Amino acid sequence: MLTNLTNAAWWKDAALRGLYTALAIALPYLGAALVADVPWLTIALTASLGFLASLVTSVAGLPEVEGVELPWWLAAVERVVKTFAQSLAAGFIGATLITDVDWAFVLQAAFLAALTSLVRLILATLPGDPTRVPIDAGEAAPGTVVNITTLATAEEIAAVVDPHNPGNFTHPGAHNI
Repeated sequence: MLTNLTNAAWWKDAALRGLYTALAIALPYLGAALVADVPWLTIALTASLGFLASLVTSVAGLPEVEGVELPWWLAAVERVVKTFAQSLAAGFIGATLITDVDWAFVLQAAFLAALTSLVRLILATLPGDPTRVPIDAGEAAPGTVVNITTLATAEEIAAVVDPHNPGNFTHPGAHNI
């Protein structure tokens, strides 16, 4: 677990996760700042605490660094629950007592942050263009892309469009982030 702290790939992925979490947490507070009196310092501190909470929870392990391929739904549930909890914890900024917390706002912000995390995850894992697939290296230069609707059979197209194959996602492995 602590060996992650010396792993450059872990730091890169943990920082990216932390950034996504900080943005997801800051968005509801930014929206509230437009209609209510939410200090900018509160927004910055809340996003920073969310970033740190994400780093701390990432110490337990990141599936994308460890090479673990989680099912999409499980990765989504994990990310949404973690983002909700991290946003909820970050919402305690400025509260001296538990009774000082504006629970309606903090719960609403945590829900919106979790929803933002889910939407980002969905967008990151949308399949790439299913009509573009690389040609066999023997037939053309490496990396050449063709329109498969004219060159592929229905079975070959179905294999490329398979939503259960992370290799077909726009950003492979993004469902673990």
